[in-house]
Amino acid sequence: MAELVERCHGKLAWTKISHFATGYADALKFEEITNEVFPLGEDSGVIAAFGHFNSDEYTDVISLQQGGNKLQLLRGSENRPYFQTSLNCSFGNVITSVVPGDYNGDSALDFLITLSRVNDGNDVKVLWGINGTIDCKSDILFSLSNQPFVVDFNGDMIPDIIGDDLDGKRYVWISSSEKKFSNHSLSEKVRQRMRKIHSSGLIDLNNDLAPDILITGEYYLEPWINDGKKYVFHETAKISYKNASYKWQSTFVDMNLDGKLDHIMPVCFDRKCQESAVLIWNNNNSEWETLLDDFKNPNDGVVWGFKLPIGSTLVMAALPVTLRAGDVDMDGYPDFVTVLQSKKTATDARAVLMKNVPCNNCSSGRTIEINWNVPGLSDIPDAQIAAFFDLFEDGTLDILVSSNTKQEWKIHALRNTEIFDSCFLKVLVLHGLCHHNCTTDPYGVNQPGPLVRYNMTTQDGKPLVSTSIQLSQSAHFPLQLPYSLFGLGQTPNFIDVLTVSVPATFNKSVHKREWVQIIPNSQIVVIPHPPYDERKWVKKLFVTPSHLVLLTGIALVGTCVFLALLVVLLHWKERREDKKEKMQDAYRFHFDAM
Repeated sequence: MAELVERCHGKLAWTKISHFATGYADALKFEEITNEVFPLGEDSGVIAAFGHFNSDEYTDVISLQQGGNKLQLLRGSENRPYFQTSLNCSFGNVITSVVPGDYNGDSALDFLITLSRVNDGNDVKVLWGINGTIDCKSDILFSLSNQPFVVDFNGDMIPDIIGDDLDGKRYVWISSSEKKFSNHSLSEKVRQRMRKIHSSGLIDLNNDLAPDILITGEYYLEPWINDGKKYVFHETAKISYKNASYKWQSTFVDMNLDGKLDHIMPVCFDRKCQESAVLIWNNNNSEWETLLDDFKNPNDGVVWGFKLPIGSTLVMAALPVTLRAGDVDMDGYPDFVTVLQSKKTATDARAVLMKNVPCNNCSSGRTIEINWNVPGLSDIPDAQIAAFFDLFEDGTLDILVSSNTKQEWKIHALRNTEIFDSCFLKVLVLHGLCHHNCTTDPYGVNQPGPLVRYNMTTQDGKPLVSTSIQLSQSAHFPLQLPYSLFGLGQTPNFIDVLTVSVPATFNKSVHKREWVQIIPNSQIVVIPHPPYDERKWVKKLFVTPSHLVLLTGIALVGTCVFLALLVVLLHWKERREDKKEKMQDAYRFHFDAM
């Protein structure tokens, strides 16, 4: 099939100074600040999703409590504790999925949730956002045999839902401003069910800057190409999984900074996950290659494997093994955080970082290696879920970990204490259905599907291109941040071109806008309003001074103070010399007079 996409990375470390990732890998350390971040007693539960509920600059966290029966919103703030308890809803069945989004186009964030059924499948509800709160008593809309894939299928900038019903038939449920969904069959075009643990996502498959759809089945990849008017089904591509017993959640990242998204998948070759591996899809040879299969801790010789989900509270299909991506050392190459369990003691589980490192004998030129002893991160016992999160909105990725000790779920907040003299670029794209007339302050909510790309030139003249698709996946708690965050490395250069496109279909191939000469360390909010007229799109830019800039400022102020003191000292000495000369002249005058 067509090349497997563009992606998000964030590269900007020149060849002369770029590959300092290995040095950072050993230096990475984290500090647990749970008590500073969460209100007293509100750090229990499972991390479920991230979003901007009240449209401020701080990212909010949705968690599940009471064994998955209670949903709670923790709003981010600038005051301690940084998360404030906001609202909660309780249900009779276990919540198996939470996908924030604006499902009726009123610029208020809603929560799409799925509830486990008694036999099998999930009931789908939307908790509608109203005046800064949500309606917990909404009715069941329909039922699915798997988890929903959220995508703007008809290009009206309101998210729709793709899934298989309980009979295995494929539908897309089109949303509307009336809080109603109309279902349209897709079964006549497809030949398979979506995989039970599917990794469907929004991906630019043909490099035209228009997000396409990739649905993952049990044995086929199913592409839907955005031709500017609608999503057009293309022939499926058969794919095998090397006889894996478990095929977990895929992640789409650019491992080697070639501008193409790589398909990364964790697998287990036995039912206990004692034989684990990370696979990468080689699009040229149409086959899987092994990216990592060495899970032995060199410090004690113990072999580890991926942590099997706990099935007693949240079913296994709801919380599959996932490699969650993020540039934790800001060198431009995506790293991963996940959870492993010891082959020696299955109850021994820990969150680990998987660093993206160079590889001479790999087809992609990159591979991953496990960092076994990261201070702070390795100290969390009984870890179950781990995800990157920018706690202080400073462009540095921290980590949230959910642990389960004696059936007690707890969320840990870990601050990345390493200081990087590196730059970043953060881009948040809203849905563009309103601007000055939004019902929420200030400009609406985050949207699944916008594509963000930047172009730069290194100091040695090498061009760089990096692409990301915002909120590209929705099933099985992907825990993607509601914006694109690129590490840029140590760069003094401006970003040459920033390109943003949205998956709207208004009789054009691509709706995109370009901006030039973007300052590094920028946080950018793009309001594509109206979506069909790119010339009117608005870009809000906020610059965050880096540690290097602050040190430079301190050095400059210190130099100025030193020079000022030197001038004062020289001036004082000169005046003293002048006074001495005057006294000598006066003495000479009186002596001559005598």
